[in-house]
Amino acid sequence: MSNLPSKPFSNGTEYEIFLYNYCEQCRSYKLRDDGFPEFPENGGCPILDAMENARFDISAFPSDHIRELHDADTDETIRWHECNRFDPEDEKLANEAFTRMSMAVIPGFKKEEGE
Repeated sequence: MSNLPSKPFSNGTEYEIFLYNYCEQCRSYKLRDDGFPEFPENGGCPILDAMENARFDISAFPSDHIRELHDADTDETIRWHECNRFDPEDEKLANEAFTRMSMAVIPGFKKEEGE
């Protein structure tokens, strides 16, 4: 496996999925009273702040901290948009999110009957 810098989100859905699976499950996720992410200098997440800034300047996207996992033999992407600063509030929820993401992108993955 190889761990490479991620490309920016291609649409709002990818962004929302990342927020749900990582940011909203992380100890660093803080919102201000107006609903926007807290600034890093006030204890907010620098990754989330950079993602917000990337809306206006794509070069601000935090590719060094949001990574893609690739198969080393085929270079096939196995998992997109993984946060390397993720510090989960709840390990069980984090594991469930990770499992959902893995099932969605691993080629040939088959769910068990009844799932």
